[in-house]
Amino acid sequence: MERTMKRLFILVFCLVSYGIQAQEIMQESFSKELSFTNDNDAYLLQKNDAYYTNGLFFSYAKAKEKKGRKIINHFEISQKIFTPLDRKVETTLQIDRPYCGLLSLKFSKTKFLKDESVIQYRIGLYQTGNASFGESVQNSYHRLFRYAPFNAWYFQIQDVFAFDLGFSYAHTLYEDSNWIKIIPRTDLTVGTAFVNAGIGITASFGKFEKNSNSALWNAKIQPTASPKRINRESFFYWQPQLYWQGYNITVQGNSLQKDLIAIVKDPARWVFQNTMGYCYARRRWTTKIAWIYQTIEAQTQIRDQQYGSFTVSYRLH
Repeated sequence: MERTMKRLFILVFCLVSYGIQAQEIMQESFSKELSFTNDNDAYLLQKNDAYYTNGLFFSYAKAKEKKGRKIINHFEISQKIFTPLDRKVETTLQIDRPYCGLLSLKFSKTKFLKDESVIQYRIGLYQTGNASFGESVQNSYHRLFRYAPFNAWYFQIQDVFAFDLGFSYAHTLYEDSNWIKIIPRTDLTVGTAFVNAGIGITASFGKFEKNSNSALWNAKIQPTASPKRINRESFFYWQPQLYWQGYNITVQGNSLQKDLIAIVKDPARWVFQNTMGYCYARRRWTTKIAWIYQTIEAQTQIRDQQYGSFTVSYRLH
């Protein structure tokens, strides 16, 4: 009798433990997500303040399901600021990369296929010049932190309204869910703002979900509760990418009409970008930090650039 009771107790304990574990993995569903990202070279604790000097991104995403496939619709408004290397230019010849503010409104649709492939379609609307608020935003935070101002914004790329369309495809090449995942990726963008094509690879190291549920693809949201492999993600990621530039509005300005005021440059045809970062995601929250290195975008740029990036996301029902 005593042995029977012990066995029964062990059986009940195992069932309860399994139930608790299953409850942790079967997390509640969050179908919406709000995100904020800031890019800035100041995060690297260097005294450089040039080229792509600041980026602000606010986004809203919502998940749905169609024919058994998870789809995420993503809306984003952002502002980027670009300047030359020398803030105290005395002649226009010293402007090695054009001054440019870029205000953007983007929509993307990301589809996750059953074989864990990822397909994304994008459309972007862009505004440069005074209407982008690049000069005013930079002057404001420079005054706040007592930084010296850039003194040649008069020569910025003038008011231009532009658009582009984009497409991306990624498919997992190799995965060991215990520690590594390797995903090649291709990108294509065409329009009056940007024309480029790129190839790259993403490697994740640590604890991560499959693509359709991973913060790597901003895919922690879902329309209904579904089982997870793990109850939190914690991984490092590495993303080298090589892309060809056909057109870059932040370097060349208006593609349809010559600007008589702005100092514009010819783009570097090939650009290499290397991103290394860390991601942590659990229940409602995701945080990412990253270091980005990029070779010159304009042929006249004196040197390459690097900057830091910080992202925080919060999920809603």
